[in-house]
Amino acid sequence: MNETPKSPEGYARDDWQKHYDNDDLQWDLGQVAPPFIRLWEENKLPKGKAIIPGCGQGHEVLFLAGKGLQVTGLDYAPGAVDILSRSLEEKKLQANVLHQDFFQLDENHNAQYDLMLEQAFFCAIHPSRRFAYVETATRILKKGGLLVALFYETGEKGGPPFNTTPSDILDHFSDDFHIETLEKTPHSVEKRKDKELLGLLRKK
Repeated sequence: MNETPKSPEGYARDDWQKHYDNDDLQWDLGQVAPPFIRLWEENKLPKGKAIIPGCGQGHEVLFLAGKGLQVTGLDYAPGAVDILSRSLEEKKLQANVLHQDFFQLDENHNAQYDLMLEQAFFCAIHPSRRFAYVETATRILKKGGLLVALFYETGEKGGPPFNTTPSDILDHFSDDFHIETLEKTPHSVEKRKDKELLGLLRKK
């Protein structure tokens, strides 16, 4: 989630929904994030069941569903869910779409996913919720499951997106995940060059 007004408190559901109501989706790339395409081409994304929290319009949901994965996309803004549901129908693709708060996923999701993929969702939530993010990700991934994320290092105060550094990732994830890759990706779109940290984190 990018290029949104800065606030020290972060966004509530209604704040995100206003962007859909006003057709103001500045953070949306209009495409799958190129680093994810690269990982797929390099056969680094696991097959099986995938979940994409904070999926927005769902470009990554559509991409993985088209590759034959069992995909769940979730977002708590109804505008995002509506757009993704229509896109799936238009493209005749199958995916599970949830109008859901990521932090309130019930026990039916426990240890269900081989892959959790997200771009800047960790950075969109307020930093006070980051450990809760890790707890939820740990709970829903299978042992050995992979979290693939594009973290956003803005170098700025406030958010969203909230600045995320390599140290932030190490501090929050090291207890529950093996950090296999954490580096600036050379495959970002131009407006995100040198700001995206690509993380591949495997659940212990």
